[in-house]
Amino acid sequence: MYSPYSSRHFTTHIDPVSGTKIAVLSTHVAPVQKAFYFINSSWSDDGRYMWFHCAFPPAGPARQCLAVIDFLTDEIHRFPEASGLDLGGPLVDSKTGDVYLGLASGIYKRSPNPADKIVQIAKMPKYLVDMGARTCGTHLTFTPDRQELLVDIQTSEGSVIGTFNIMTGEFSEWYRTQPEIPYNHGQLNPVDGNVCMCAHEFGWNPEEKEDCPPAFVDGIYPRLQIITRDGKRTMLKPYKNFGGHEFWAPDGKSIYYQNSAYRAFKSKKLYGSEVGTLLHDKLDGSDPEVICEVDLPGGAGVWHAHCSKDQKYFVMDGAYATGEFPLWRGCETCVHFFNKETGKLFKFLTKNPVVEGWSLENQCPYHIDPHPRFVLDDTMITFTTTICGRVDAAVVSVDQLIEATK
Repeated sequence: MYSPYSSRHFTTHIDPVSGTKIAVLSTHVAPVQKAFYFINSSWSDDGRYMWFHCAFPPAGPARQCLAVIDFLTDEIHRFPEASGLDLGGPLVDSKTGDVYLGLASGIYKRSPNPADKIVQIAKMPKYLVDMGARTCGTHLTFTPDRQELLVDIQTSEGSVIGTFNIMTGEFSEWYRTQPEIPYNHGQLNPVDGNVCMCAHEFGWNPEEKEDCPPAFVDGIYPRLQIITRDGKRTMLKPYKNFGGHEFWAPDGKSIYYQNSAYRAFKSKKLYGSEVGTLLHDKLDGSDPEVICEVDLPGGAGVWHAHCSKDQKYFVMDGAYATGEFPLWRGCETCVHFFNKETGKLFKFLTKNPVVEGWSLENQCPYHIDPHPRFVLDDTMITFTTTICGRVDAAVVSVDQLIEATK
């Protein structure tokens, strides 16, 4: 079996400051190749398959598709038919290597075998089609028994949260918001199939004529929402009353999220903390635990984060400031590794440079933030990088990061 450090499709890049060896997917089947969003692993458990996104400028994000590298044969297969509006947060079945897609028309499954066809396993219910359903999941997640997939469906009449049964295609609605109240980033609790987490997302502000964070609800920034299968909803108050990019702890008993500065583009209004903070909330009413703080002057010290299964190690990306703006899509970024046992923070990817053609005024449409996450039983971390002057998927081995933070 090949690995990112031995495959002919990867080139090892050594960070000039940290000395970390980073394996970059250097064979290109598309001009833009990026890692998955940090919520879902792009790998099969046996290490054979790694999926990644493909984009084709100047075509928009709706034209993205998926590709997979087979580390047994050391071949790459691109699947143009596995495409759609932002790909509906692909989910890899870690047991089989199959990938699930949530599109406006329903749920689809694609095998990594190029001889197979993509198949639709669930259709969007007619009542949701009639409501103007246009998406089917920010990032799909399994119930613990792998029988259902959670989706957040955006319609003209509000957001609908629910699950599709993988075998029957039946849809079960859990919760529905009011019109123009967007709930997305839905993700099932990893141990309780009757609980999910959603984000009250940014929405269009007609006064400022741009997307802005939602208004406070009862004095609380309403980003963090816990929803149960019976339709009950609980809103959590985040650290310093601002937060985002949440994810479940592996044991399902708590959540992690970040609090970093965000500045609206047109209004220049500042939200969040000037020092990026990674938080841990036990959901028991106690104050959130500060895992670590990352100060990138003027920037966003913590943007997205993920933890190992034992919750001892953390990986997080950050954004360097551009003038007075902490972050924007396509800005300069970095990636840190944090060892909670030693308290040491290590910037292993010093800088992702801006790719030529993108700027604060002309931002990248493909969501190329690093989005780091642990994979392969916490032995590797995947992320997106621009260290080669283009957008690439990359992998780094965790052992060297633990060694650097002893």
